[in-house]
Amino acid sequence: MSVEANTRIQDDWNPIQVTDYPAEYDRLRAQRPLAYTSDYDGFYDFMRYQDVQKGSRDWRTYASGQPFLEFPEFMRSIPIQENPPTHTFFRKFLARYFTPERVDMLIPDIEEIVAANLDPLIEAGEADMIEQFGAIVPQQVLAKFMLLPDDAWKTMAASLAKADAVRHDIEAMREVNKNLWNPTVESLIEDRRANPQDPSIDIMSGVLELEPEGRPVTQEEAVAIGVQIFSAGADTTTAAIGSILSYLGSHPEAQAELRSNPDLIESAVEELLRLAPPLHHTGRKATRDVKAYSITIPAGAKVGLNVYSANRDEDKFERGNEYVADRSPNPHLTFGHGPHQCMGAPIARAELQTMLRQILAKTSHFELAAEPVSNGRPLRTGWSHVRVRFEK
Repeated sequence: MSVEANTRIQDDWNPIQVTDYPAEYDRLRAQRPLAYTSDYDGFYDFMRYQDVQKGSRDWRTYASGQPFLEFPEFMRSIPIQENPPTHTFFRKFLARYFTPERVDMLIPDIEEIVAANLDPLIEAGEADMIEQFGAIVPQQVLAKFMLLPDDAWKTMAASLAKADAVRHDIEAMREVNKNLWNPTVESLIEDRRANPQDPSIDIMSGVLELEPEGRPVTQEEAVAIGVQIFSAGADTTTAAIGSILSYLGSHPEAQAELRSNPDLIESAVEELLRLAPPLHHTGRKATRDVKAYSITIPAGAKVGLNVYSANRDEDKFERGNEYVADRSPNPHLTFGHGPHQCMGAPIARAELQTMLRQILAKTSHFELAAEPVSNGRPLRTGWSHVRVRFEK
């Protein structure tokens, strides 16, 4: 059945035109918990926590393949675009590089990278924490994690800047994202073929030794795994940095609470991740006709699992639209849920917590020096500029 054959095809909302996402998602959860839009070639969108959580686990009904609803031809990425059993094989392989022990080994590097970039900005008294920090630190951490040369982060940052430059032109953005990370990954593969590293530590050396289904890994598969790592570890953490500083820089009472009780830093970071997930959705496709809320989602239709809306569902989170620093438990879905849950989440958490701890320890106060500038991309929470003034 085609989408056009559905009996209810009128738009329930138009994400491209939304200016107040929390209010719109509140409306849709109450009135259209399964909403349709013709934007981005049309998709059905689950709004409530229980549906998003269930759909994230149910890969047989909602298959991965197009993880970003706005990009029909996104760079091939493994394992996010795969489903079991192929997904299981590659995820099990990658999991060995994201163990708690491996992340703990990275913590001193994260602390050093954060301090090296943050201290001069605090000393200067004011900084754009996107351009001068957020666009740099996650790339430097990823380069360290991937055992890349110290200056490799510059190429990575340039790739993100290339995509950001066309963010207001969806067709140009789609074209750029077809192969944004491929040159970087292909260069790394070429180097590792010539200069293999310890595969127990170096991911790409390990990738090149893989034997899916008993055969050597293909070049295309190796590139797709690398693309997944680079694309997942880049601008999402930058966006979270902007969201955390935007909120705390404009809410002195919340900042003061953390200064008086630093033990709340971890839960506060989780709460701000809940309220401002960098990606609003995970994208899926229906493998069969599915009926929900008296609507039939036809087989083959795109389906959005709306993490942003689910994270504010008051059936799951009391005072769902409010910041609660000590919220516990906090089962937000910002890092996904089920088989495609983000493996790099511990690294992102470490970066965000380290940043906040160091800022609070090295300053007496910080505040926004100008209104934060959103990067203006629908279905995402991101920032072009977050200018902060520091007091030592």
